[in-house]
Amino acid sequence: MENFCQIGKIEHKEGYDVCRGEAQQGELRYDLTKIFPNRQTAGHYHVGNEPEIYEVQSGEAKFLTQNRDASQTYIIEAKEKDKVIFPPGFSMRTINPSSDKELIVSNWENDKTKNDYNAFKNIPEPMKLKPKKLPPELEDLKFLSEPEKYKKFLTIKKLYDKI
Repeated sequence: MENFCQIGKIEHKEGYDVCRGEAQQGELRYDLTKIFPNRQTAGHYHVGNEPEIYEVQSGEAKFLTQNRDASQTYIIEAKEKDKVIFPPGFSMRTINPSSDKELIVSNWENDKTKNDYNAFKNIPEPMKLKPKKLPPELEDLKFLSEPEKYKKFLTIKKLYDKI
């Protein structure tokens, strides 16, 4: 998107840029976020549980959202021009799954909304993994009925490689 931030205030974050206040409509503020390839935004909740609406301007997005006790956790996949509403009490984290294209999303929210990033501060960046070839010892699926006999094979290190 040409001229990503024309009148708003740009904030440079790790892996993304936010343009706050690109437009204003009464109490509502319009922001833009540019997320670099294979990166994601910091997750947050709204202190007052206010809803928010996002629109994918360019690229494809995955939105991770959950309620505060994580009993409802969802990944929402959205493409260009899709609108995604986060209901009251749900978090929002935007993920750019592309390895070579920037993702740009816009959002409208009440200008009085305060973000709470604390719930996400101690969550490390997830490690990306890919499955290894299934060990021969697991091919007969007996490990599903007798997992204690296969403990040495049922580890992240044995089952996956880092990407």
